Amino acid sequence: MDNALLAQIEGVVGKGKAVVSADDDAVVALVQEAIKSGRTASFYLSREQARTLWDLHWTPELVKASRLEPVSGKEKERIESDLGIADIGAFRFGRFECKKGHEFSAYDFLQHGIREHGPDAVRAIFELKNTAFLRVNPYFAVNCATCDQLMEGGITYEGDTYAGCSYPDPPVCM
Repeated sequence: MDNALLAQIEGVVGKGKAVVSADDDAVVALVQEAIKSGRTASFYLSREQARTLWDLHWTPELVKASRLEPVSGKEKERIESDLGIADIGAFRFGRFECKKGHEFSAYDFLQHGIREHGPDAVRAIFELKNTAFLRVNPYFAVNCATCDQLMEGGITYEGDTYAGCSYPDPPVCM
């Protein structure tokens, strides 16, 4: 094994995280168990593993219920000019509204991510080449970008490097 890779694994595990190495079937089963359990977890998957999970979970009914829509060219331009994220690829987002009717969009979601994690972390997710990031059963507390009240409802997204995430009732993530 590459000593540099082992040192990186040691660093991740030393911070209380786990690193799992398994064949694709075992990884898919592990993710499915996390989904069913309702526990929150993050997975960095191969694109093939993410595609398998997408095919298993994103039924046409779930896609419709999640309100997933491709981010428009105009919104992508705004994301690039205002937030500095040059290429979000085939990112899809399920818009939703606050109680006052203000819309929470992909732009707002990414802006929230930048406030929470920093611009480099958000850009890094979209720059992944061989990996897809999957967030299972997350909890997001976001405020309306217009009126600052706490938003209710689920955040649903998926794309090339985001294997997908959804938090409807009950929580389902893919």
